[in-house]
Amino acid sequence: MTLKETGFRALYHNFCAFPLNKRFKECMKEYPNIDKANCMLVYGYIDTQAGLTLEVLAAGEKSDDGYRFFAPSDDTRFFIRADAIEDEQFAYFKDADDFKERYAKKIEMLKGYDADEEVEKSREMRFLDESRHLHYPDDVAVFLTREGLQPERCWARIIGLGDHFIMATLLNEPNQNFGYHAGEKIAFFVQETEDKHVICYSDMTPSKKLTAEDLADGTMLKAAVSAFNAERNEPNFFEVLELLRDSWVWIPCNAIMGDMDMEALQKMLEEAGDDPSAMVGKTITSEESIRMVPDILQNGDNFYFPIFSSAEEMGEYGQGFSKVEKHFLEALSLAINNEKNVAGIVLNAFSEPFVLDREIFDIVQKMKSRIEGEE
Repeated sequence: MTLKETGFRALYHNFCAFPLNKRFKECMKEYPNIDKANCMLVYGYIDTQAGLTLEVLAAGEKSDDGYRFFAPSDDTRFFIRADAIEDEQFAYFKDADDFKERYAKKIEMLKGYDADEEVEKSREMRFLDESRHLHYPDDVAVFLTREGLQPERCWARIIGLGDHFIMATLLNEPNQNFGYHAGEKIAFFVQETEDKHVICYSDMTPSKKLTAEDLADGTMLKAAVSAFNAERNEPNFFEVLELLRDSWVWIPCNAIMGDMDMEALQKMLEEAGDDPSAMVGKTITSEESIRMVPDILQNGDNFYFPIFSSAEEMGEYGQGFSKVEKHFLEALSLAINNEKNVAGIVLNAFSEPFVLDREIFDIVQKMKSRIEGEE
């Protein structure tokens, strides 16, 4: 079997044997017993930038009795990119515990190429295989669509997963003006065609314009979240993102006074003694700036930056905080720079929540405004 016949999984994180041609043998001249060898043992991994790659572990000898592999080279590394072996016949070994132990040092050197959890999970998604690049398994063909333009096939590299979409970086510049360019992040979806083929697509058609008044009380944003939670499809998802991008939101904050102001307040409390009513009617003038520090919510090991479509949406939770209204893009900047390294932003956490994952912050930042007269 060959790579073209099996796809990348037969090689990925597997031990395989390839025939040893003259060119490969020359590159392995420092490997033990290379003069006796007619094959080589390799281990497959994915270098995100360079694609599917084989680390050559040892020279070997194939006979009628099977395979015998020699010791690894301690001083020499040799690796082969997928395009150099795509037509080569190979064998792979299911029971490889002996190889794992014998060549552990070589394999340990490849740990630096491990992908993050979401990219690793995407490599298990067989429905994407029809769209994958043969040599670069993280790269998929995505059809860009936009009203008034022809669908255009571009390559995109997977970088993360959403609930119902996949995040990727656009690798090549589209020939048409879709509003996105090479190097920018896009979200794409997967769809099965009538003839049972699976395609990846990203709809980049601009949505209808709005006025600031449409978004003023937060009801349109709430309705969009409700629609998305009822039917989690692409149009509903992007409707929420676009409305968020243009909305003003409320942030629960703790008011932090400066040291001088705290001392003045403490002095007033001491003067009141055991009679709190003595504080009624008294005022304190701030001599220093009061810092408004956003509250942060925690779910397990992850932190989230809370925002609300209106002050009323905070409910009882909001009674213990100062409430600050800011444009969503300002709130997004606060979330990005928060010391907690938040995993996302949560809208209306205590009613009908919507979580904006950190991985797509910059997609929302780069969206065009839907407000009339704004860009």
